[in-house]
Amino acid sequence: MIVAVVGKGGVGKTTIAALILRRLIECGETPVLAIDADPSNCLGHALGIAAGPTLADMREELRNGTGRPPSMSSSEWFALQAEEAMVENAGFDLLTMGRPEGKGCYCYVNNLIRDHLDRLARSYRHVLVDCEAGLEHLSRRTSGRADVLVCVANRSRMAAETVRRSLDLYRDMHDGPPPRADLVLNQCEAGQAGISSAPFRHVLEVPQDPQIAEFDSTGASLLSLHAPSPAVAALASWEVRG
Repeated sequence: MIVAVVGKGGVGKTTIAALILRRLIECGETPVLAIDADPSNCLGHALGIAAGPTLADMREELRNGTGRPPSMSSSEWFALQAEEAMVENAGFDLLTMGRPEGKGCYCYVNNLIRDHLDRLARSYRHVLVDCEAGLEHLSRRTSGRADVLVCVANRSRMAAETVRRSLDLYRDMHDGPPPRADLVLNQCEAGQAGISSAPFRHVLEVPQDPQIAEFDSTGASLLSLHAPSPAVAALASWEVRG
């Protein structure tokens, strides 16, 4: 599966992505390619690991014509650099996209990134993407259609609007709704979010979890959350198969 986790900034999207990764690993659904596509680059911190070089850094080098030897093609150079950017871990690898594009046209470089990610994804059982607020990067940087759209929201009005906008954007991109959409309500209940449950296969409510705040402050990996964790228990019913 390609699992895309989307939501407004600040709703706990990266935390939910880390917990979904934890569930995939626990269920033996490995290897997983975890892609941090949010410019804030928080997924590595949530997983307790230092992120490697970002694809954005390589994109700028390639676009500016620096770093690549004349004897090497752009695609060869990018594939080599992207391999070094991969952070390998037990059951999953982490790849960090980095900051958005600057001024000018990035079509050629984005095509290289898209082709590389498409080839790379074939080596993994699942791809988990911690997205930016919308799905724009999926249209720019990957040609793969998300099999599961995990929409994360809290009780704020803008969080609900971001969820609706993400669903609309997916329909526009693919001429139809996602094969599966799940709604994760972080620290709120269904009646507080202002989102209809109709488009979603599953609606999960994740309560406040003191362990997550503790792990975040110490930099510990959310993959190591203790079993009694309320958040882990809430995600235990998330289906690992599409």
